[in-house]
Amino acid sequence: MEQIFLQAGQAVQGVRHEYGRLVRLAGSMLRIGAIGFGGGNALIPVIEAEVVQRGRLVSKRDYEEDVIAACITPGALPVEIAAGIGQRIGGFPGMLLAASMMALPGALLTVLILSVLTGEQGAAISGIRYVSVGLGAFIISLLVAYVLKSLAAAEQAGGEIFRAMCLVMAAVFLLSSEKNLYALLGLPIAPIFNLSVLSVLGLAFFLISFLGSGFSRGRGVTAGLVTVLYLLSGSHMELFASPFLEHLAIFLMAVLGLRGLLHSFRTGGEKIDSRKFWVETLREIVIWLFFVAMLSMPALMLVPDSLTYLGQGFLSSLLSFGGGDAYLTIADGIFVQGGTTEAADFYGQLVPVANALPGSILCKILTGIGYLAGLRWSGIMGGFLLALAGFVVSVAASGLIFGLAARLLRTFHDVPVFRQISLWVRPIISGLLLNVALSMLRTNLAAGSSLSLSSGLVLLFTLVLAAICLYAIHYRRSSLALPMALAAGSGLALALI
Repeated sequence: MEQIFLQAGQAVQGVRHEYGRLVRLAGSMLRIGAIGFGGGNALIPVIEAEVVQRGRLVSKRDYEEDVIAACITPGALPVEIAAGIGQRIGGFPGMLLAASMMALPGALLTVLILSVLTGEQGAAISGIRYVSVGLGAFIISLLVAYVLKSLAAAEQAGGEIFRAMCLVMAAVFLLSSEKNLYALLGLPIAPIFNLSVLSVLGLAFFLISFLGSGFSRGRGVTAGLVTVLYLLSGSHMELFASPFLEHLAIFLMAVLGLRGLLHSFRTGGEKIDSRKFWVETLREIVIWLFFVAMLSMPALMLVPDSLTYLGQGFLSSLLSFGGGDAYLTIADGIFVQGGTTEAADFYGQLVPVANALPGSILCKILTGIGYLAGLRWSGIMGGFLLALAGFVVSVAASGLIFGLAARLLRTFHDVPVFRQISLWVRPIISGLLLNVALSMLRTNLAAGSSLSLSSGLVLLFTLVLAAICLYAIHYRRSSLALPMALAAGSGLALALI
């Protein structure tokens, strides 16, 4: 009898421990979602600080695997990373919980503000913009802190690897940041390359997959020639620009990259239970679809054309490569031109509100479109029900496609190419994040302009506040709460100027 009570006590303690981890996970995702200004890439160091360094919920290697999978798939990047972390901690329930909590703050605030916008809407949005200027400086400090940590980790790997990683970081930054650099410097110059994040990642993964399974002089020359062909043919230099050659270069990159990947799988010698792999994958897909069906059922029953909206929402999410700005273009083509929402509501209310709030643009826009469409079709209750359906679709579509990529990476993590990706992902991400920092600086300047603040004042304010936050985070090792509160309060103080 005593043994039975002992086992029962251990089982209860195990349940309490798992429940506690899920509660901590939900709290962490809510906190990150509430300060998630700057887009998906900007949250990579924020999430790492919260779940790897502070909460110790997952290992650094596991986190970087989820970052890789999120970067190469469409959808809301922070929601995808949250889904991966949640699945590692709490299985499918943790996956649903973490992804939903990450997206909830921004989506909920979007609907609440849309529902109360009246003649005072300018004041409401202005207050959010003042806070966003301060939090923009805070996000910049987090991005720079991530880069500094990446450099410190690379330095420990040895001089040759350190120099190579610095070169990769600089190359990624320069290839992706031309537009922001010229704009900040006030130079009326058209970007020569101006590669999107997706293009930079595609080029990086081509080089890793083709060269990572075995380097030789011939492979190096081939990779260099294809890279130069891709960069020049897609550039804005009339002498070299050629859509045909650009498509040829993309085709060669795809073929050579796939060849290198297959060679890496053969040499990796890794065997898996393919039946188990596909059963677990299909189970995850079914869970996501069931999640959508359950929470969308009220809208499907009470709001006309809900099913069409849900299908459009899935499609827009699966096409959402390239970040928030790219998603606005997709949403315009599918929802505005398709008649789901009016252009005046989309650009006059939803886009300004979504841009001023934290969280994934995809989740905020899709949720907001649901509210506006439901309000027009079935009144206030229809607006809230269709907003819920849009929120669920934005989370599920992102998590579903991410899940396949993440499962592949987790299953084949010992394949040489994936080991190379793990090695080079931090300098690649660091280069991209430096460009995101420039974008945040431009966003702050634009917000300051809309608030009738001088660009010089906003620039000085942002740089000084970012430096103070960086000192607190990177050098004093303080928690994120203090510098974040300082940044938000400083932003509000701008209203007094």
